[in-house]
Amino acid sequence: MWTDVIPGVLVAVALLVAPGAAALLCCRVSWPTALVAAPPVSLALLAISTLLAAVVDAAWGLPWMLATTVLGAGACALWSWATPWGRRTPRWSPLSAAAAGQYLVGQVIALIFLVPLFLSAFVEPTTIAQRYDNAFHLNAIETIVRTGEATPFDTGQLLRGAVYPNSWHTAAALVQELSGLGLAQTVHALTLVTVLGIWPLSVWLLVEVLVRPSPVARLVTGPLSLAFAGFPLVLLDWGLVYPTILGLAAAPALAAVLIHLALDRELLAAPVRIAAIIAVMGIGVGIAHPGAALAGLIIALPITVLALVRQLRGPVLGALRRPAGSSARHASRGWSLRAVPAAELGRAAVPAVVAAGIAAVWATMAPSTDTAPWTAFQSTPQALGEAFLGGAMERFTLPLIVVLSALGLLGALLGRGRDRLVLLAMLGPVAVYWASSAAQDAFWRNLLSGFLYRDNFRTAAVLTLVAVPLVVAGVELLLRGLRRAVAAWRAHRTEGESASDASRGAPGALPTAAALVIGVLASTALSWHVSSDPHVQARFETVSDAYRTWEIADLVSGTEFAMFEDLPRHVPEDGYVVTDPWEGGGLAYAFGDREVSRIYMTVKRTPEEKYVDAHLEDIASDPRVCAALPADQPLYYLDLEEHRLGGNKIEDSGYLGFAGITEETPGFDLVHQVGDVRLYEIDAC
Repeated sequence: MWTDVIPGVLVAVALLVAPGAAALLCCRVSWPTALVAAPPVSLALLAISTLLAAVVDAAWGLPWMLATTVLGAGACALWSWATPWGRRTPRWSPLSAAAAGQYLVGQVIALIFLVPLFLSAFVEPTTIAQRYDNAFHLNAIETIVRTGEATPFDTGQLLRGAVYPNSWHTAAALVQELSGLGLAQTVHALTLVTVLGIWPLSVWLLVEVLVRPSPVARLVTGPLSLAFAGFPLVLLDWGLVYPTILGLAAAPALAAVLIHLALDRELLAAPVRIAAIIAVMGIGVGIAHPGAALAGLIIALPITVLALVRQLRGPVLGALRRPAGSSARHASRGWSLRAVPAAELGRAAVPAVVAAGIAAVWATMAPSTDTAPWTAFQSTPQALGEAFLGGAMERFTLPLIVVLSALGLLGALLGRGRDRLVLLAMLGPVAVYWASSAAQDAFWRNLLSGFLYRDNFRTAAVLTLVAVPLVVAGVELLLRGLRRAVAAWRAHRTEGESASDASRGAPGALPTAAALVIGVLASTALSWHVSSDPHVQARFETVSDAYRTWEIADLVSGTEFAMFEDLPRHVPEDGYVVTDPWEGGGLAYAFGDREVSRIYMTVKRTPEEKYVDAHLEDIASDPRVCAALPADQPLYYLDLEEHRLGGNKIEDSGYLGFAGITEETPGFDLVHQVGDVRLYEIDAC
């Protein structure tokens, strides 16, 4: 029953919202803004707590998260109320309580209609994603739960590397520990909170900063945020890249804060606060996935450059052109930075530094990805058409999304000032998607989309981050047109009233209550339209294929799951199980609670491991095999069903598994069998 995951959902919500909200409230951030911007801050506190535990060589857990939250919130409170400059800082409030309430009502309506589709996509609470990366993600969670070693460096060592962004894994470990759920249920709970909670919260803030929509447009933002072919659906049936999903869900909030900094000069009155908030949010999103953090920065880059240009063209150049002396008659006309007030130079320096920093990070995170499997699959016009009209990966896009995207684009092209912000925000993600899906030149593919491995699925997901504000802008343009039409109709009907009076009074003539009713009805109709569309339902059905435990599944079959559950009865706690990770054997660690030879397919093999892989069947006659295995642990071999990820291609795995071992093979004693899955004790060493 899906009700079984409710404790995990509640724990995940508390974990991802409460710590960050507490810290932001203590930084004099208004409570609506603190709540929607909390997840990235919570993720940062989560990462910091793991590092603090590692410093004192302690096992990480809930006490460390609580202590870090208290320290973080305490430091913010000390700065805000114990220092004179902190007390003078006004509250930061880009999102009002009324606006947050309108977004929330629309989101709840959307969830009523769309949650059943997401649950059907995940099939059952006990299923797992039968996808390549999931073998590592599940084992990483289990490692943190067992050992308490939760830093990004610890998780990186599982892959025999230096560091791995692991906030999703640490969050899942804590949710599992506090809720008492099984591993699969924990993952579903955290995923539901991410795509149906964290993602909408972040989008609200970005939409509010870019569009400042009316109540009706805010109410329909909920269903619109879940109506795209891109994020999150494009990532839920592929990969499965849980860290990227979490990072992209939180990235709009990071982009919103940077954009608000670029647009609101008053934020520089409290530079310490805004710098700290941006830094912490960047760490939080980055520790989920660095590429997601850069995606948020890229969204803000064009608007930051625009703010710099405006500052240079306005106050800075204006000051340079003014006479330098006190009297215009005797003043020097020379240009000198000394003529520019320090405050104006500072306001120009901030966007300059931010823009240069984003560009530098973008260039730095652009490694060569010539070996990446993803290639260009469409033309430039197709890529740009998808990008600007709400599409992704040649998948079905609701006609309503196409129309609203076109309206938003039209309004941005023909509008002025704020109307153009949403188009500027789209430029970076559109360039990234074009590079991965259409660019033929490897230089541009690597430079623009290398930070996401030029992966078409991930770059398509990034598009949705800015596609939602675009369609909301389209809704807003449509509403403005309707208001003007009503004003013109009223002016035509009302004799003796001037057209200017009519047009001036009409927009405000609709009572707030009536606007809310219209918005609720529109949100309900839109949610029903999205959830009942056969193409959308088919897309969710396709997603469910990734979570079904087929007789011959991509990762673990039902028979293999049964064997994993039986392992503790046949293998002692200190036992060591040799198995083929390409057959899903690494998950014997997560679901069988026993140490395995390798938890993941791409873990770099040592020479000794390569020798074992090639000669295991000769263990009774080849002492080198025994020498390469642990000498102080009982040894077992788990023979799984004959299905391998990617098929039987030696160029993919480097070897073709352990073939030919039976109960007749010297050194192997069959101790348990479930279907075609066999467990052998190795008694030759």
